Amino acid sequence: MKLTRTHTIRNYLLSACCGILTFCVVPKNKHPDLDGSRVNLNHQFSGKIPPALFDNKELKVLRLFKNNLDSIPPEIGQLSSLEELYLGKNKLRFLPDEICHLKNLRILSVQYNQLEKLPDSIGKLEHLEQLILNQNRLQTLPKSIGKLKKLEVLQLNWNQLYELPESLFACKNLKYLNLEQNQLDSINSSISRLENLIEIRLSYAGFVTILPESLCDLRRLEILYVNPAIPVPNCLIMRRRVRIISRI
Repeated sequence: MKLTRTHTIRNYLLSACCGILTFCVVPKNKHPDLDGSRVNLNHQFSGKIPPALFDNKELKVLRLFKNNLDSIPPEIGQLSSLEELYLGKNKLRFLPDEICHLKNLRILSVQYNQLEKLPDSIGKLEHLEQLILNQNRLQTLPKSIGKLKKLEVLQLNWNQLYELPESLFACKNLKYLNLEQNQLDSINSSISRLENLIEIRLSYAGFVTILPESLCDLRRLEILYVNPAIPVPNCLIMRRRVRIISRI
C-alpha cells in the first residue's frame, strides 16, 4: 500500500509518542543496561539519571519516560551521537542549555511535563525533525526556533501560549503543527509561509475568532482541525482535498 502524506505524519507522531506507550515500558531492573546504541530506561528509577549513562558515547536513542525527573543534568550534552531523546511524563520545568549541544538530535519529545520555557539556543539543533511539547506550561517560544530548518513536526497543544514568534514561520519544512488548547489571541497571517504544512490543528487554540485568509495559500494542506464557532475561509471549504474537522 502506498502511504499518503497524511499517513507519514501519523507515523511521525507514533514514533514521537513511543516514549509514553505501554509497549515501550520495560520491567524495572536494579541494574539496567546502560550500554549499546539504544537504551530504554522508561520507569526504571526515581528522580536521578544514573551518571554512568553519560559515558555511553555510542548512544543514539534514549528513553527516560516516567522517572519522576525534575531536572536533566548538563552532562546530557556529552551524548554527542544521540538522535532521539524521550523525556515524557516527568516533572521537568526547564531543559539545560547543554541539550542544544546534541547536534545529531532528530527527535526531542518532552510531553507531559511542567516546562515553562525552552532553551534560548534551541535553534542550534539543526537536524531536529520532531519537537513534541504537548501538555506543558509554555507561554512563549524562543526566537531561535526559526532556525530549525529541518523541523517537520511541532506539537504544542495543551500549553499556555499567548503568542508565537514571527521567526516560527521560517520553519519552511514544517508539515504538522498542533496549537490546540492554548491562549492565542489570533492566528498570524504569516502562517502561509509554512508552505509545506499538511495538517494544522487550531481547535480551541485560545481566543481566536477568525482564521486568516492566508491559510488558502497553504497548497499542500490536507487536514484542518478547528472549533465550530470559528468560520473557515471559503477557499478552504471549496478545496476538495482539504478535510475540515470541527471539534465541539
